[in-house]
Amino acid sequence: MAGNPETFEDFWKAYPHCKRPPRSKKALTRGLFEQITTTGRRTKVDGIPLNIKATPEELVAAAKAYYDQVTADYEASYTDNTQYVPGSQVWLNQGRHEDFIETEEDNVHHLRRRG
Repeated sequence: MAGNPETFEDFWKAYPHCKRPPRSKKALTRGLFEQITTTGRRTKVDGIPLNIKATPEELVAAAKAYYDQVTADYEASYTDNTQYVPGSQVWLNQGRHEDFIETEEDNVHHLRRRG
C-alpha cells in the first residue's frame, strides 16, 4: 500500500485473538513481527527447521485472511470460534501465516503452503 505502510498495530488489530491478550504477549508478538519483517527468523516446528521472512503487508493480509477463515468456518459466535485459535506469537513463530500469503506466478494466484 503505497504511502500507507502496514504496521504491527494493523497486524494486531487484524489477528483473531481469543481474548484480550496481556501486554507482555503483545510485546512478544511485536518482537516476532519485527524480526520476521526485517532479518527473518530461524526456528524449528516439529523438528523441521524454518526460515521465516515476510513483509509487513503480507503478515497483515495473512492475519486478515485467517480472521476471515476463523469467523466463516463456524456458525457459532466469534468468541466461541476463537477458543482454539493459537496466540499470535505462536502463529508467527510457527510460520502459520505462510498458509495465507498469496503469491503471483505466471499470472495465477495461489496460496503458498509450507512443506
